[in-house]
Amino acid sequence: MKTDKHTEGPQSQNILENKPTSEGSLKHCSFLYEAAQTLNTTLNLNEILQQLMNLTHQYFQPDAVSVALVEPGGSLVFKAASGEAAQKIKGMRLSSKVGIVGWVASHGKPLWIPDVSKDPRFYAGTDQETGFMTQAIYAVPVQYGEYTMAVLEIINPPSALEPANIQEIMLGLASLAAPAIRNAALFRRVSEAETRYQRLFEHNIDPIVILNSQGTLLDRNHAAKKLLAIPQKIEPTRCLEILGLTPEQFTEFKKILEQNKVVSWEAVLETSRGEECTLEIHLTLLDHYTPEAAYQWLAHDVTDRVALETMREQLSHMIVHDLRNPLGNISNSLELIRNAWLEKDTTMPVDQIVRIALRSAQRMERLISNILDLARLRAQEKTLILKSINIPKLVGEIEETITPSLRHRHQSFSKDIEKNIPRLIGDPDLIRRVLTNLLDNAIKFTPNRGLISLAITHNEQEFQFAVSDTGTGIAAEDLEHIFEIYVRGKNTGSARGSGVGLAFCKLVVEAHGGRIWVKSTPDKGSIFIFTIPQHIKSESKNE
Repeated sequence: MKTDKHTEGPQSQNILENKPTSEGSLKHCSFLYEAAQTLNTTLNLNEILQQLMNLTHQYFQPDAVSVALVEPGGSLVFKAASGEAAQKIKGMRLSSKVGIVGWVASHGKPLWIPDVSKDPRFYAGTDQETGFMTQAIYAVPVQYGEYTMAVLEIINPPSALEPANIQEIMLGLASLAAPAIRNAALFRRVSEAETRYQRLFEHNIDPIVILNSQGTLLDRNHAAKKLLAIPQKIEPTRCLEILGLTPEQFTEFKKILEQNKVVSWEAVLETSRGEECTLEIHLTLLDHYTPEAAYQWLAHDVTDRVALETMREQLSHMIVHDLRNPLGNISNSLELIRNAWLEKDTTMPVDQIVRIALRSAQRMERLISNILDLARLRAQEKTLILKSINIPKLVGEIEETITPSLRHRHQSFSKDIEKNIPRLIGDPDLIRRVLTNLLDNAIKFTPNRGLISLAITHNEQEFQFAVSDTGTGIAAEDLEHIFEIYVRGKNTGSARGSGVGLAFCKLVVEAHGGRIWVKSTPDKGSIFIFTIPQHIKSESKNE
């Protein structure tokens, strides 16, 4: 601790100028010995500050004692206090530039002020707030090296006390309190760090398992307990097996980890529910977790990502397939027409062949438009072009489009449109494609000679469209997800599809302010129903 033999201000005196007397030194030593034992009985910072205050008050019996802790930003907060205004003082905050306590904290020097009314550094605001009357202050910094951690002050000590005696005990208490406060602060930081780590560990959504070098389970978080069936007491070999490791792999990975690397791999593991999941696993070496080496096994569930990648791959194949067939029809049709023209063959049914090519081109166009518009609708970038739609006329156009497919499968089609149904305000192209998609699906998933039906009604609020079939139906577990992109039901049999049609239908209907749902009974057929409101509430473009 630094010393300063200069006067620190009016009526103030640096206490280090006074040499402690030998009188009562045994008593002083005994008191300081007991104080050392008391201050080192705990690592709780608040308890140490309270004990420091109690010891000071017990020995000097002044009007008041306070202990102010210096915070990281430099401000001071009173953590312990005695006297009439103790409850008002505790918790009070002051700047390091305010008052005697602020001066001692910022300068790191002890200070004795026998008459505070004559010292400009005294801050009277505290007395005004608490109703206490300060006459004299004796304050010392509690320092660790050059850093002031706290300020201990006695207020209005008994006049019989010699400044030298006060000096000896106050400096002794500050010296004893410094390492205790330092240790408590370090302990608190370590505890807070451990708490933060434990919270991050326990509440991490990814499963985390800690192993020792033999593969013995040391710890696991909540996510690991939920995902994997690993009891607390388990053989190392079995534990490694559940984590997707063999003892040989674990040994090999440990050698790699010694080079400060991270080992990562993907594995399909069985969950505690008996299901399989795909995990992206990372194994790392933990330093200082235990006296011996410890290893952290952290996994991220990528089952959905892998499934999505698989679906995207399947989608690519489906799209290629769906485009290849009509493209083949177009190519074959053009080839037939070309040969007929070259050979002057007038018996070739050119009109029929052109119709086949045209339908195939329209089918390709619908698929491509669905895929492009699906992305725009999901991003809410597709603008509805609202027009007045003649529903019977629209259905007639759609019926023309699907008739060849109906004839090919020897299926029947019935339509029931409410008489005198009013005109619908909507985007005719999108609604046509919704109805075409639903009818195409009904045809595709209905056996030969089945029945496809379309019923359209309306009321004061909305129009309702219902497309029903006598097909294979939809499995109960698929009903909830049938309108999601890339999802195809399990009862599709050999029928192929891209998995975008129903997702497109849902987005179009919702863009019009309507809703779509399905009712289905396996082996008895399905009914897809959607509504379009009479008055569309949408930021749409009218033409």
